Amino acid sequence: MADPMKDAAAVDMAWFDTFIDKLMTASPEVRPPRDPYAALINVNISLEEVATVTRRGVASFKEQKPLLRINRYRIDLPYPRPTVLLLRAHLPLHIVGDMHGQFRELRIILSRCGDPANHSYLFLGDYVDRGVQVPYPPLPYSYRTLLQGVETVLLVMALKIRYPDRVFMLRGNHEDCNTATAYGFYDECLAKFAPNGEAAWTHFVSVFNWMPLCAYVGEKILAMHGGISPHISSLEAIENLPRPSIIPPYGLMCDLVWADPDNKYPGWALSARGISYTFDDNLIKSFCDNFKIDLIVRAHQINNEVPYLTYRTLPNPPQMKGGYKFFADGRLVSIFSAPNYLNMKNDACVIRVNRDLLCRFVVFRPKMVNTVSITVSSFTVLYLRASRSQATNLHELHRPKRRSEKHRRIEINDL
Repeated sequence: MADPMKDAAAVDMAWFDTFIDKLMTASPEVRPPRDPYAALINVNISLEEVATVTRRGVASFKEQKPLLRINRYRIDLPYPRPTVLLLRAHLPLHIVGDMHGQFRELRIILSRCGDPANHSYLFLGDYVDRGVQVPYPPLPYSYRTLLQGVETVLLVMALKIRYPDRVFMLRGNHEDCNTATAYGFYDECLAKFAPNGEAAWTHFVSVFNWMPLCAYVGEKILAMHGGISPHISSLEAIENLPRPSIIPPYGLMCDLVWADPDNKYPGWALSARGISYTFDDNLIKSFCDNFKIDLIVRAHQINNEVPYLTYRTLPNPPQMKGGYKFFADGRLVSIFSAPNYLNMKNDACVIRVNRDLLCRFVVFRPKMVNTVSITVSSFTVLYLRASRSQATNLHELHRPKRRSEKHRRIEINDL
């Protein structure tokens, strides 16, 4: 006799397979239209689809604690378990930083790093706002923004619902009603779902308020969007954070999505962002020693080697390399996964953590082909082992020679 619950679940997963396939196979625009809210990749998404994904997203996040524990192996069967246990590995794991509505680049990362059906992902937040900037011909050295935060967050969330033991999502500072209202996502919802933009916005805010805030990987790596906090007395304090909740202006939840590493001032200092704190290398090392953590992975910052205004005023700004930056002798690394962010020509980085907690840094380098299309090449730049037995040798990094680097060029039009 057929089980109605299993049949309903199968139909539900089939719907998500179709929805994911629609997002992943949509064709890029050859030449973006003049509409400032037009997308680089045209995907027709209905309000009903938004409601379906966000409601299932809320239900999925409710089953998780604010602190995700991502282990090398996990028992994949509920109680009562049979004699023979099915073990499924969470690792290897790809850690992805800020995407900021760069839907096209998200698809490139998924294509390069592997199908989420067979590869694990941890996203550190900031899926929405800002978007892609392209030159605006009527005015010299001016840009217009193409917003695809809706497509970006829906794709990641649909993958998380479809593969709950493979895809993990954390909350960033932009997954909040106050921040997203000011930086473009609210306006994007109003424009794409008019006259029901407010309803779409409400669906997204409801799921943002349930997102986890931190991940504990292999009991050696701590990952979050922002940084550490003076309010962390134990990891259980993160697990006990109340949800649903907006991001408060002060406290542990605020610091996990807003705090930054900075050695300009010693210890804890008020952040120049006007919210949360900055923390220096000594605090990072002390935190890692106290909690027996070998590596902190966070996002939230692009490595500005040249002032921001310089990039916006120069006709041919210099390219920023990296996509990652180390602090505290390698005990903390900051990654950024949105290439050519705000036309800064920056690289993007994704970290791959294997079962031995060996971290491989995969860099995505943008190459401007014309004002619209970009060809991205990716390659491994270094290895870093997050292991207490080698915690003192974190600077002994292996850099492959140029001829041994694995370059893979991905044409946008082929995705």
